[in-house]
Amino acid sequence: MFWKAFRFRRRSVVLTWLLSYLAVLLLPVVISIIVYNSSSHTLESEIHQANDAQLKQIREMMDNQFQSMERLSFEMMWNVKIQDLLYSNKYRFPNDHRYDLFQVTQDLKLYKSSYPFLDSFYIYYASEDMLLLPGVTWSSTLGYQQMHQGGGVTYEQWNRLMKQIDYKGYVAMPWLGEDGILKKAVAFVKSYSTGPGQEPLGTNVILLDQSRILKPISNMQFYKEGQVLILNKNNEVLVSSTEGALAPEFPYDRLEGNSGLFYFTKDGQKMEGLYIHSALSELKYVSVIPSRLYWKKAEQVRNLTYMSILISLAGGIVLTYFFLRKNYVPVRQLMQAVAGNNHNGGAVGEGGNEFHFIEQSIHKTLREMDKYTAQMKQQRHVLRSHFIGRLLKGKLDTSVPLDEALTAYHMQPLSDDYAVMLLYLKERGAFFESIQGMDIGDKDMLLQFIVTNVVEELANQKHRGYAVEIDETFACLINFRAGDGESREEELLRIAREAQQFLLQRYQIHLTLSISSVHSSMSGVSEAYSEALVAMEYKLVMGTDEILAYPTIRKESEADGPVGYYYPLAVEQQWMNAMKIGDLDRAKELLDDIIARNFNGHPPLSIPLAKCLLFNLASTMVKTTNEIGDGQGPFLRNHPKSIEQLLSCESVKEMQGMLTEMLEKVCSYTSDKRQQNIQQARQETLKGLVAEVTAYIEEHYHDANLNISMIGEHMDMKATYVSKLFKDQTGGGLLEFINKVRIEKAKSMIVEQKKSVTDVAALVGFNDPNAFIRTFKKYEGITPGKYKEAIQA
Repeated sequence: MFWKAFRFRRRSVVLTWLLSYLAVLLLPVVISIIVYNSSSHTLESEIHQANDAQLKQIREMMDNQFQSMERLSFEMMWNVKIQDLLYSNKYRFPNDHRYDLFQVTQDLKLYKSSYPFLDSFYIYYASEDMLLLPGVTWSSTLGYQQMHQGGGVTYEQWNRLMKQIDYKGYVAMPWLGEDGILKKAVAFVKSYSTGPGQEPLGTNVILLDQSRILKPISNMQFYKEGQVLILNKNNEVLVSSTEGALAPEFPYDRLEGNSGLFYFTKDGQKMEGLYIHSALSELKYVSVIPSRLYWKKAEQVRNLTYMSILISLAGGIVLTYFFLRKNYVPVRQLMQAVAGNNHNGGAVGEGGNEFHFIEQSIHKTLREMDKYTAQMKQQRHVLRSHFIGRLLKGKLDTSVPLDEALTAYHMQPLSDDYAVMLLYLKERGAFFESIQGMDIGDKDMLLQFIVTNVVEELANQKHRGYAVEIDETFACLINFRAGDGESREEELLRIAREAQQFLLQRYQIHLTLSISSVHSSMSGVSEAYSEALVAMEYKLVMGTDEILAYPTIRKESEADGPVGYYYPLAVEQQWMNAMKIGDLDRAKELLDDIIARNFNGHPPLSIPLAKCLLFNLASTMVKTTNEIGDGQGPFLRNHPKSIEQLLSCESVKEMQGMLTEMLEKVCSYTSDKRQQNIQQARQETLKGLVAEVTAYIEEHYHDANLNISMIGEHMDMKATYVSKLFKDQTGGGLLEFINKVRIEKAKSMIVEQKKSVTDVAALVGFNDPNAFIRTFKKYEGITPGKYKEAIQA
């Protein structure tokens, strides 16, 4: 008896309902848990992405300032006057360099005006133990007192840094501003090296106030709620948005990669950090924020989830009890009635209760019906599209009567008037970018659905339209309503304009439309499709944003139009010459004139003539680039896609834009090449003049009157210009070269001719033997007499 009762309860609908109610009760709980987990992960990901974006924004702002510091240091190191001061050995007496020091400080004043956003900079001059600043020099002790004293860096520490060998990097350094207030600053330090392991001759120090770095980021979340750090390559803190020091537990070893996320504990509080490396230097940008600030919103979501779970459980239990009690009575009566008429005593099959079988049967029937309906609808749509495509191309199956086919596809004609509209999609990028979360295939299907439905809906307002995709375009067969008094052509233009404007404004879909003339029979549909194709070809001449009507184009083509195009040889030669000499304005003017003369008139050029003209223009561009280059032309090698892009243009306006863009590149190239040739010719001329001066000196070195003025008269130039020209080309002075030639000739005479010093002095152009002796000693280090003794020894 107990077993039978158990089996009955196990098959009873009450148990099914109870389980269903329990499932419904648990469903919001499970959903709440899933939503909580999903939202937590999503929130974490979004927070990290937002923080990473902010940190990268900080890096972009700060890298520019740090790069400016390094750029200034580079310019100072390669300054000719600073190089001369540090590396030349021309100073024999202690005060010889005072004027050069003054010149260096004046150059530093120029750098000060060029880099106003840098707070201060100076050069530590090691040999004199002094600082060179814009417009002034200080001793090292005075410079330390005026710039850094009182900030935790002793004079000895600062002096060791100034004398550190081969040092380059960023350090934190206190700085006394112009107002005398001690501030924190970042210093870029770079020493002047004389060789590996040798002490530097000087050191560049460029200072940037920390407040300049922190001010742009003061409104960011990092600055307000956490800590922003900038570390150098030794993980030393250069900039910090807070006064507090880093925790000892800070994981410096986690900052090795280009970027990353790390966690650590500070004073018992969990911290989350994010770091990225500078794109231009060895610096690291780090943000540290307490984890509790990240998860405020997550805690709210969690509390809301717990509350919804409790409410769901309490309400579900009450509702379960109420509905089970209410619904059990009719179910029991139904079960008793079934049991009274059932020979099995109301026993239900092992598969479940009565409702279960009924439910399964109904669901199965509905699924089959839905599946069949969907298949029939899809097949009917595909077959109708195929039928319309063959109808447009005039390839119908003659075995099936046309009337039966139209009836089968629900295309009963409204009248005998038909026309065809073609829609060419110029580009799909803007539409695809506006849709997120779909792959390319789904986006393409959605685009087809939108275009066909919009065109059909506009056509069906007064008439009937059937849109299909055919040969990479969209075609719409329009059947006009009978007895409509309006012009058919005007109706076609209205539908085309409304479709073009609506799709452009609503979905950023750019369409070029062409329409055929109206035909008064079904057999004329294929002819209408051909007319629309012919009209579509005129987008090359009339532009891709136009509505191209075949009747209008046919009328214009039947009128007396041009049998050729305007592009005479003289104009082509002028255009080529303008490109060769780099005259961009003239080249643009000629190109615009050619386009205007051929395409702004009525009727427009035919398609074959338009293509021929555009190919001719492209050919002229290719010939010109080959003539200005070597064989294949360096211009075409540097711009390999230019010709392909030019020939792939879909309209005259687009091709004119491409030609103009290429003109700018070609003219820039030819102009640069002309300047290069002019500069090269000038250099050759200057070298020839220097060679002539050198030959003249070699020939007249024995003349005591040989000087700069005499050479200038011989060259028919000003003496100062000859002297400057010679120095610019050779690096040495003209008088110095004359003396060197005379000394070399004198050495040869002393060795080969065995002449006295007085005789040799006269032979090489010196009237005064003492002047000859001084000059000889200057260049050879010894007197002529000792040189002669050394040779004869």
